[in-house]
Amino acid sequence: MGDVGQPQDRQLAAPDTLLRSHDTDTLISAAETAAREELRRMPPVSFMARRTHDVNDKTQVQNEPDQKLGTDEVHVYNVLWWIPESMGGMTTAALRRIRSFQKFGRPLSQTILTFSPRMDTDEIRDRLVSSGRMSDDVELVNIWQDLRKRSEHELAQLEGERPRNPIPDIDGEIENITAFYDVVRNARSGKIIRRNYFREDGSLLVADVRDPKLGRRFILHSPNGTPMAEWRRPRDFYNAWIKAAVNQEPAVVIVDDKKVSEFIHEISARRFALILFLHGTHLRYPWNGNHGQVLPRRLDTVRNLDRFDVVGVQTGQQAEAVRARGFTEDNIRLLTGELPAGSVLTEAAEERSMGKAVMIANLIELKRVDHPIRAVAKLRDRGIDVSLTILGEGPERPKLEKLIDALDVRDRVELPGYVNDVSDRLKSASFSMLTSTSEGLPLSMMESMGAGCIPIVYDITYGPRDLIEQGQNGFITSRNDVDALADQIEEFLSLGAESVAAMRSSALDTVEHYLPEAGYRRWKSAIEELPAAHVHDDRIETSGAPVEVKRAKCEALPDGCRIELELAHLHTEVIERLELVVSAREVNTFFVCGNSSTSTRRFGRRHVATFDVDFERFSESPNETFDVYLRLPRDLWTTKRRIRLPRMRSAMQTGTWEWYSTKHGNLSVRPLRTP
Repeated sequence: MGDVGQPQDRQLAAPDTLLRSHDTDTLISAAETAAREELRRMPPVSFMARRTHDVNDKTQVQNEPDQKLGTDEVHVYNVLWWIPESMGGMTTAALRRIRSFQKFGRPLSQTILTFSPRMDTDEIRDRLVSSGRMSDDVELVNIWQDLRKRSEHELAQLEGERPRNPIPDIDGEIENITAFYDVVRNARSGKIIRRNYFREDGSLLVADVRDPKLGRRFILHSPNGTPMAEWRRPRDFYNAWIKAAVNQEPAVVIVDDKKVSEFIHEISARRFALILFLHGTHLRYPWNGNHGQVLPRRLDTVRNLDRFDVVGVQTGQQAEAVRARGFTEDNIRLLTGELPAGSVLTEAAEERSMGKAVMIANLIELKRVDHPIRAVAKLRDRGIDVSLTILGEGPERPKLEKLIDALDVRDRVELPGYVNDVSDRLKSASFSMLTSTSEGLPLSMMESMGAGCIPIVYDITYGPRDLIEQGQNGFITSRNDVDALADQIEEFLSLGAESVAAMRSSALDTVEHYLPEAGYRRWKSAIEELPAAHVHDDRIETSGAPVEVKRAKCEALPDGCRIELELAHLHTEVIERLELVVSAREVNTFFVCGNSSTSTRRFGRRHVATFDVDFERFSESPNETFDVYLRLPRDLWTTKRRIRLPRMRSAMQTGTWEWYSTKHGNLSVRPLRTP
C-alpha cells in the first residue's frame, strides 16, 4: 500500500520523474536539452483560463436569466464501475447529473463507461430507459462487451506490452460466472488463479493470469487466438481501454467511482479533460479533523489529486479537508449532487403531527440507525410521544428488530423497508433524523428538508454544517450523543406553531440551491474552464535517485518551521515549482508544502528553495515518523524523490519535531524523544 511499511530509504525506480539527473548529480544532459528544445518548438497547448471560486459561495449558481445554458462544446464520458439493480447514492447522483446535462444543455454526446464483467449491458440499458432514469440517446458501454465486438485492427488500438511466452495452461477448477466469464480456482486452496473472458463465439478474449514466475498478467487475444498484448497491472489494462474508448474530441471524462479514480489519473498524454467527483469522505476518521489517515481505498486518488483538472466536492467542509493535503487548490470546485425535479415544495403543509419522525437510511452499520431508536425510547421514558419510521433495508435489520423489542418501542418505531411513497411520507412527517458516522452531501436529509421536514441531525462530516443554520432551518447535535439527540427533539417539540412554520419555510429555501438546474449550472461553469486541448506529461526518464542538497537549514516559525534546501545544477524554472512532500512511514497520511520562495547564492551557481511547514499538519500523527521528498505539481506520486543531505549533518530541532538524516543520508522528521 504505497509507502506504508516500506523501508525508510527505498530508492524509487520510477520511469516518470520530476528532476533531471546525470551520473550521480542532478544535471541536464545535452540530449535532454535537445528534447526540451524540441518540445518548445511544438505548437503550444491551449488552455482555457481557470478561475478560483469560493466553494462556500452558493450565489455562483445564480446565472443571468438570459445566459445560454448548455455544455455544447464537448463529448461527456461518465465513468462508473457498474450499475447495480439496487442503486446507491453515488450511482443515483451520476444518473441525475446525466439527465440534467440532457435537459439543460446540448452535449455533443454522452457515454457511460463501465467495467464489471457481470453486467448485462443491454438489460440494464433497457431498464434505465424504460424507468426514465436515462434517456435513449445516452450510450452505455462496458469494457468486456466493447472488446468482444472489436476486430483485430481495433483491438490493436489498445497500447500494451509484447506478450511474453509461455502463457500458463489452465490448471484448476473452473467456475462459470456468466456466459462470457469464467474463474479458475486452485484445487487445494480455492484461491482464484485465473480469470478468462470470452467472445460470443466462445473464443478467448482476455486471460487474467496469476503467473507463478511473472506475477499478474492481462493477456489480450486476437479473434484467431493469438496473444496480441499484455499488461502487468489491472490498472494499466483498464487505462489502455479508456484511452481507446474515449475516441471523440473535445472530451471530458467525469469519474464518480472510487475504484476507477484510483488508476485513471495515471493516464499520461491524455486527450481529454478529467474531473473527479468526490461523493464521500476520503479520510479514515474524518470526525478527528482534516490531517489524519486517508482511507486505503482512496489512497492513490488522494495522493494524485492534482492530476485531475477538477476535483468536485459537495460541501465547504469537504473542500477544507482536501485543501489540508496542501495541494494547490485551483482545481477544487463545488459540484454538488442534485435533488430530483419537483422534490422541493413551494409551501410546506402545516397539518402535520409534531411528534412524527422519518429517517431515510440503508440499514447498515454506517448509518447508526440504533441511535434514533434509542432516542425515541428515552423520550418515551420522559413521557414524550414520538413515532419514527425508518425507510430502507439492509443487513442490520435483525439487530434493529431485536433492539426495538428490547426497548419495547414496537408501537413507536416502524421498519417498512423500501417503499414507493417516500415523497408522501416525508410530506406528512414533522422532522427527520441523520446519525451516520460520515456522509458526503446527504441527499436523504436534503429531500426531507425539501418536503418541509425539520432535520435534527448529528454534527457529522460532511453536510449538516453546510445546510443547517442552527434553530433557523434545523438542528445539529453533538455527534454520538443519543441524550443530546433526545434533548434536541424535545426542544423542537416545545416550539410554537409560528416558529415551526418559519423553520419549514427556511428549509425549503435552503435546498432550492440543489435542484437540477442550479446543479447543472455549477457543472457547466466548471466544464467551460477545463483545458481546451490535449494534456501532456512533460517528463524525463531518470533513475529516481535521491536529490542531492549542498546545505539544509531549519528555522523555527511561530506555528511551524521553515526548511531551506540549497540545490546545485537545477534549472530555476524547476526549482520554482518544487513541492515538499512529507509522508508518514507507517500510516496513510501525508501533506504537501509549496515552494514559498527561491533565491540564488554563490554567483548564481546554487539555488535555495524554501518551504514552510505548519505543525498543525502533524496534529493527528503525534508519534509517527515522516519521510521527506521533492516533487513537481501534477506529476505522479510515484515520481517523488528523496532528499539526500550532506554527510555528517546533525539533526535540526524545531518545536517538538526533529529533522534528521537517516542511515542512508536521506531527510526525515520524527517527534523528539522525551527523557
